[in-house]
Amino acid sequence: MLELPQQKARLRAYFDGIGFARWSAIYGDADLSLVRRSIRAGHQAMIAQAAAWLDTGLSGTTARSALDAGCGTGLFTIELARRNFCVRAVDLAPSMAAATAARIAEAGLSEQVQCSTADLEQLNERFAVVSCFDVLIHYPKADFARLCGHLASLADEVLLFTYAPYSPLLAALHRVGSFFPQGQRHTDIQMIPAKTVQQALAASGLRVRRSTPISRPFYHVTLVEAVKM
Repeated sequence: MLELPQQKARLRAYFDGIGFARWSAIYGDADLSLVRRSIRAGHQAMIAQAAAWLDTGLSGTTARSALDAGCGTGLFTIELARRNFCVRAVDLAPSMAAATAARIAEAGLSEQVQCSTADLEQLNERFAVVSCFDVLIHYPKADFARLCGHLASLADEVLLFTYAPYSPLLAALHRVGSFFPQGQRHTDIQMIPAKTVQQALAASGLRVRRSTPISRPFYHVTLVEAVKM
């Protein structure tokens, strides 16, 4: 596994190039292979569950801010904006941030959303809600606790994020995926034990309020809602 700065550069190049084409298709409505349809279904289920938690897990604050860290093409950004959040949507890859801006403009929600290219570690503002979906799975295991802690430091009320849980089955699936044709292979996924996640949150003053596995044949993550202790 690359060191964190090199991995960030690799991810920026990937998601700003061939990865943007692949993942914008998965996040959109293009015809897909069986594997990518499975990933789309899992990702859609995760977004729907996170949005449902938004509706039941927050205080009655009227002026609410949110950060969508690693916004991709803006699928969760738009869920936040539709719930009257003022949203900062950031992504490491310029093409992803631009896609989010285009989606938000098409929905007529541009006044509520600021889109930009940024490294999540460079952010130091505070938000009522911080979301970070399918991002931490791409970074080195050794950096998980620090990155999770930084996201926690930005959240006043709720931190929503996903991680890839370690299991022998998931490890086997990723080994199988490495034999797929180049155009169908997964990106590198780092699997994290649940205990490591809980320890990282506790060190940041957060506890898990809700968590649930989102599992499809080629999409396996745990969705977590963490709040202050």
